[in-house]
Amino acid sequence: MNGIVAVLVKTDGIMNTFKKNDVLSPKTAKTKSELHIRSRFIFDNLVSKGVIKKVSGDRYYMDLQAQERYLKRRTRTLIIGTASVVTIAIIVALLWR
Repeated sequence: MNGIVAVLVKTDGIMNTFKKNDVLSPKTAKTKSELHIRSRFIFDNLVSKGVIKKVSGDRYYMDLQAQERYLKRRTRTLIIGTASVVTIAIIVALLWR
């Protein structure tokens, strides 16, 4: 579970870096090094999800609409996953009585 939390924190940190630096359009795109982003796996995941978009060269920006869709999907997935784990735990506890 700690690994999941770490990924969520790092993901949110990357998205906040784009917001804080106003890198929210192709005109304001910057490189990962300009934003001091080193996490390749999490960064690449945000690119593959369409949250971060690549423009010419190695310059990127964050699409706020795509970020909103991503966060809704992520929240829904976490709720369903948590509910599933709790349900299984209850069933197991009831069967072990």
